[in-house]
Amino acid sequence: MKTLLKLSLIFLALTGENALAQKADQYTLNARLSGAPMDSVQINYQGADGYKQTTLPIVGQSFTFSGKSVHPTRISLFFKKNGEVIPPQEQYSKMKQLYVEPGKLILTGDPSDLATLKLAGSKTQDEQEELDRRTAAARSVLIPLNKAYYQEKDKDKKEAIKEQMAPYGREIQQAQTAFLFEKPNSVVSLDLMQMEAERMKPADTKRYYASLNAEAKVTEQAKALAIKIKSIEAATPGGIAPGFTKTDINGKTLTLADFKGKYVLLDFWASWCVPCRAGNPHLITLYKKYHDKGLEIVGISDDDRALKAWHDAIEKDGIGIWHHVLRGLDMDKKMKREMNPNDLDDAYSVSTIPTKVLIDPSGKIVGRFGSLGGNDADMDQMFASIFK
Repeated sequence: MKTLLKLSLIFLALTGENALAQKADQYTLNARLSGAPMDSVQINYQGADGYKQTTLPIVGQSFTFSGKSVHPTRISLFFKKNGEVIPPQEQYSKMKQLYVEPGKLILTGDPSDLATLKLAGSKTQDEQEELDRRTAAARSVLIPLNKAYYQEKDKDKKEAIKEQMAPYGREIQQAQTAFLFEKPNSVVSLDLMQMEAERMKPADTKRYYASLNAEAKVTEQAKALAIKIKSIEAATPGGIAPGFTKTDINGKTLTLADFKGKYVLLDFWASWCVPCRAGNPHLITLYKKYHDKGLEIVGISDDDRALKAWHDAIEKDGIGIWHHVLRGLDMDKKMKREMNPNDLDDAYSVSTIPTKVLIDPSGKIVGRFGSLGGNDADMDQMFASIFK
């Protein structure tokens, strides 16, 4: 009898351990909301087989959402009522991003005021909120200035607002840089580096990656960063420009090799990018001035999911005088943090637009303006030197 009891206890212990092992990658988020009732929540998240979206009913100010992830990962919540459809231009302001991680999580607060939402049980979310506190003062000034900048029509007034914004932008960047070197192994830092790598000197990016511990280096973010470092090295001045073949806006095949023997400016932009389009008149001036001397421009647009807007912007801005292709965005690969060989933003390590890359007649990158490079004044000076 005692032997049987011992065997039973061993069996229960083993099956208990197996049950725990099976749940080691699972998280469960229980929401206990307050304030004005919402009737549903849309959740965007990374599933085992790609980017997913689901909508859950909110019943009695509560909902439960479960998922799987070995490492902390971000989910995005959109709270709705009366079948609301949130237009793209409002999604950022109505989105609550949270870091979830294996275990039991509790979300509280008023969804009509996203700032009140608090997630308990996620160490990674606590770290994100610590970073938010460090940048809160600068962001409180920068957000209204940013809104005023995009609403202002007068060019000189826009420039004045831009100058006002600059020190607060630098303050935020400094706080973010300090955070990620203080907490390099945090998933918050790893996610932040996906953008910061475009701004940092390549040596600093490598130094950050080298500081990661073994556990951090196996995360998807760290793997993506390792690939990004190689991409940055390949897409900075002095490197050979990554080749590509695309179908242009007219349905014709376009390859980078078509322009061998000429200077080619790759203009990374989008129809929805206000500063990109604000710079088009100047780009038209440069094209008309230097095209006969051997300059070609290829517009690479982040409009893979907005073809009509792409066509309309090209026509409205009068930039159909040069070549146009799409970047080749695959959102599923992007959400998985996988490099996409057909995505020119990946190939040229572009994470912010506008960005311009100048390639010389031999195929070497000789200039970069925007992310990881200089500004338009530097570009103008380089053109003046090349096309004397």
